[in-house]
Amino acid sequence: MSLTAILLVFFSALCHSAWNLLAKSSGGPIAFMRQALRYSALCYAPLFLVLLFLVEYSLFYVTCILTSGLAVGLYLYCLSKAYEHGQVSVAYPIARSFPILVVTWVLFLWGVKPTTVGFSGILLIVGGCFILPMSRFRLGPDGFSPANYLNRSCFWALLAALATSVFSVIDKYAAVNMPTAPADLAIFSRVNYVYLQNLVALIVMEICTLRQKQAYPKAHRPRALFAGLIFLISYSLIILALTTDPVAYVVSFRQISILITALVSMFWLERIISLPRIVGVGLIFIGVVLIGLA
Repeated sequence: MSLTAILLVFFSALCHSAWNLLAKSSGGPIAFMRQALRYSALCYAPLFLVLLFLVEYSLFYVTCILTSGLAVGLYLYCLSKAYEHGQVSVAYPIARSFPILVVTWVLFLWGVKPTTVGFSGILLIVGGCFILPMSRFRLGPDGFSPANYLNRSCFWALLAALATSVFSVIDKYAAVNMPTAPADLAIFSRVNYVYLQNLVALIVMEICTLRQKQAYPKAHRPRALFAGLIFLISYSLIILALTTDPVAYVVSFRQISILITALVSMFWLERIISLPRIVGVGLIFIGVVLIGLA
């Protein structure tokens, strides 16, 4: 990965971790995600109107927006459901730690094969996230137990992971086919893409929660507004990184957000510190470093 891509993805990971932690701490993840998307759409509407006539809306461009936006909306909904039934330090890593899904897609679609170092890093990330649900290194309810994996939180987190693999591949395909020159058009096309993607995701969230709105508590407005502001920034930076670097490495290195989110969640939200979780986070960190060096 290039240094520019690493910096873009790292800052995106910080933004990503921030709104995920805010979603869990808000008390109602689904209502929070939905409200954050609304604020994002509202806050960046003036920017979208400025870019509206500066971007070419080809059939390919619009198709990628619709399909990726659908996957992003399902990802946010599934991740919110996972947070409702479990801890962030477990649900989030599961949802974000399956880059092998993306690698498999890439192998079939583009024939891009990761190096040995890169693939080793991917395996370490996945292995570390497998250890995270354990409280102790032993068999039993607080160690390795099917109940720690076969539950509602993990189920929704796995669905979120599948949705992640879908929109990551679509976004890569879209990014490399958008204009690269002049520079202003290249940036406009990508920012506009992410805005419309989030707009589609909002529609998906509204549809998924249409019959359940009364069951969810109201979102904390200042926090939802802040999350909405960094939504567009987070995903725009990833689209820029995908333009020049392999999707497998960008998506894998983005998992540094797992390291940040898991540690902050353990110390701040859950106040549960255990050796397996520290080891799991450590493996993920090593895996991220290997991906960055590949």
